[in-house]
Amino acid sequence: MRYLQYLFAILSIAPTLIVAAPPSSPRADTNPYLGVEPHVNKGYATKLEETIAYFESQNDSLNAARTRTVQKIPTFAWVSNSAAISELKPLITDALAVQAKTGKKQIVQVVVYNMPDRDCSAKASDGEFHLADDGLNKYKRFIDNVIAELSTADADKLQFSLILEPDSLGNLVTNMSVEKCSKAADAYREATSYAIAKLQRSNIALYLDAAHGGWLGWSANLEPSAKVFAQVLKGAQALNPTAKVRGLAINVSNYNQYQARVREDYTEWNDSWDEFHYLNNLVPHLEAAGYPAHFIVDQGRSGKAGIRTSWSQWCNIKNAGFGTRPTADQTILKNPNVDAIVWVKPGGESDGTSDVNAVRYDVNCRSPVAHVPAPEAGEWFNDYVVNLVKNAEPPLSPTYV
Repeated sequence: MRYLQYLFAILSIAPTLIVAAPPSSPRADTNPYLGVEPHVNKGYATKLEETIAYFESQNDSLNAARTRTVQKIPTFAWVSNSAAISELKPLITDALAVQAKTGKKQIVQVVVYNMPDRDCSAKASDGEFHLADDGLNKYKRFIDNVIAELSTADADKLQFSLILEPDSLGNLVTNMSVEKCSKAADAYREATSYAIAKLQRSNIALYLDAAHGGWLGWSANLEPSAKVFAQVLKGAQALNPTAKVRGLAINVSNYNQYQARVREDYTEWNDSWDEFHYLNNLVPHLEAAGYPAHFIVDQGRSGKAGIRTSWSQWCNIKNAGFGTRPTADQTILKNPNVDAIVWVKPGGESDGTSDVNAVRYDVNCRSPVAHVPAPEAGEWFNDYVVNLVKNAEPPLSPTYV
């Protein structure tokens, strides 16, 4: 209700509330991954040196060489707290250097992940902003600072793909019985609308997070999900009438395959049994709601099937492997609604701690299929990335030095 009151107030005075930086030129409604090269995140590549050192200590030169290949695969950078905003400038600087050296236009991929009362239905990834401590206004200032870094003369020379707030809007569809989620719902909507309205540049493609098929892909969830996405976009357009988004990001940080070769038993009652089916099932509802039906699909840790027994298992799943490599090639995608397969979750960063005494401990991180012991969410988990390399599907080609 509070969000509806907020939206009504915005609509009544909308001409005075154009808060986003104007784009430098009109944006064509085209796939932002065509004709560009996704940027390789040097920060992630550096972390993988520990994995290479481990394999070399085991005299495993093949998997050390495979890990060097992973170092050359583009992944998203995550801005998951205020301090991480400072990492955008060096990311941009490095992308410009690569662009100048190779002559290939770089698309820099970034996840914005700092919603107040974040991860409202779980505990593992609770963030720095809380609604009880003016978290909504702090988040808006955070977004202001993010767009400031993406509005520089250097940033204007690049393309950007931004994913907004994984695991946020999905909670408004399925988890309103969770007290923390029901209390945060209006703030989630308002914060997302504000972020969309502000993050408007001609070289930025925005994707809202749409969870995955095992969460929002159930038949009863498809239409409500599309309506939530359309609602926050409408809220953004009340703030900035030119606001637009490219589409949705799906399977972020999850393990579902894009096109599963075999349907697993636990998916029996869900028609969205892989991400290809999920997005196809969601498309007509998005079109009816007036929301763009374009997708990017995370396959960073989706290489291996048969590693779970339930949709609800999400934390550090044992025996996972790196999945299909990032691509915008339609001979692989086989779907005009899909812009690209991407690697959003940097493989090797923990989903959550297995320490039962930790403040952010979630029981899922000690499920029967979870890799234990595990560090806090976001911390480097070298034992885990070792398995991602070994279990990659298709297998990683080696890069020897």
